[in-house]
Amino acid sequence: MTQMIVWLAFCLAPLLGQTSKPLSVPRMSRRLPARTPGPEKLKKVGENFALRGIRRRSLGLGLGLLGLGELNTAVAKPRPPHPSRDEVESLFNPTYIWDESLPFVSEDMDRLNQNPDSLFYDTPKFVEHIDDVAVKALTSFQRDRLEKIAEKLGKKSENLRILDACSSWVSHIGEWRCESPGEVIGLGMNAEELKANPILTARIVKDLNQDVSLPYKDSSFDVVLCQLSIDYLTKPVEFMHEAFRILRPEGEVIITFSNRL
Repeated sequence: MTQMIVWLAFCLAPLLGQTSKPLSVPRMSRRLPARTPGPEKLKKVGENFALRGIRRRSLGLGLGLLGLGELNTAVAKPRPPHPSRDEVESLFNPTYIWDESLPFVSEDMDRLNQNPDSLFYDTPKFVEHIDDVAVKALTSFQRDRLEKIAEKLGKKSENLRILDACSSWVSHIGEWRCESPGEVIGLGMNAEELKANPILTARIVKDLNQDVSLPYKDSSFDVVLCQLSIDYLTKPVEFMHEAFRILRPEGEVIITFSNRL
């Protein structure tokens, strides 16, 4: 019955619209669309069915026979609201004590591509791995955090000794000027990228997936940064042990990552 109505709508449209142009009627599909098409979709469908010569009133009458005219006024349901900050924080139990044993084995950190990272980083890549909004948010967060760490340690932020692990051409801490004994040391994979980073006071090229040890003395840094890179390390737990080893008392490790897959 539905197919018959559709067929009549297309066949009678030229007569009702009083047009002298020929109409090419396509073969009828066995299935109607699962969703009611919107105005733009209907316009495109009309063009594909060679309805350019049919007046709007005839097309509207055809759609009226199909019963589609009123359905196009349906309003989409609003998205559910995001959870509040209190709801998110309620998911975390501050009294939980982590088990010392880890639920991972070394094979869990294997990659699909086991080639050395030096092959990939042989060519410099001056790109951001997050969008502009995320870059601003990350820079603002780290800058504020460094200020708080300096205040906690009783020194100016310019005097902090910072290790930017897995570093590149940008460190996401804004305009930064170190004052002795402050330093920002970059440890990364590509010498050209590190050279282009204007805030670094020293640069070291090192593949932490080949040798995760950090070439620094115990308790020698106020801050260790690892930005958008922890998920690329094949030995992240060992890296964290090294990061805490070189931290001074009350120092902090700042790990940041994105939801990019």
